[in-house]
Amino acid sequence: MTSSSPLAALVVVAFTTLATAVPGGAAQPAIVALNRCNGQVTDESSARVRDYDRHPPANNQAALLKRYGLLSELIGTLNEEREIIDSVCTRDARQAELFAQVAAVSGAALVLQAGVTAKLNAACPAAATGVPQMILADAWLGLARVVNEQNGTVPAAFTDVIPKIQSHAQAVNLTLPAWADTSEYWRDQVKAKAKDAVASCQPPSPSPTPT
Repeated sequence: MTSSSPLAALVVVAFTTLATAVPGGAAQPAIVALNRCNGQVTDESSARVRDYDRHPPANNQAALLKRYGLLSELIGTLNEEREIIDSVCTRDARQAELFAQVAAVSGAALVLQAGVTAKLNAACPAAATGVPQMILADAWLGLARVVNEQNGTVPAAFTDVIPKIQSHAQAVNLTLPAWADTSEYWRDQVKAKAKDAVASCQPPSPSPTPT
């Protein structure tokens, strides 16, 4: 079993910031296929998440970083898909359902990503807990936005992902608030506290300069 150095914690924190950021500009409707509101991209992403879940990466840094990158790419695709649905499918009766499906698949991908970062940062317990906390807070907020937009109704699409987020959150001592109390402010507080803890993970000292 290969363990990562404390430096990996800092690398993963940087990756996390990039992976969970929502793209700045919405996709242009003119270049989006008219049939985009059929959930095909979300279905394909869901299939990839299930495959990743069935086939976890080897427990070495190279394999874990590769899986992390694949999950980051997938989460970015889902962020873009939500923007497309928001801008293109405004008159589609299924828009709320499509939003729920995207949030569910993104949540499942973030759960897998949290597990990968826990292993990557195993050398520093603060990071092995803190980085997954940040990712799981994003996952919970993603679901809460949909629930709150639907006046407290929990979509059927969330049936499988809710207990996954809850169990992983419990494992890293993250308390998940009620839907109505879940906000960007809560998420940002979780991240700020976790980043402070992760800061205790120091990178290895540099090698002495040859004289």
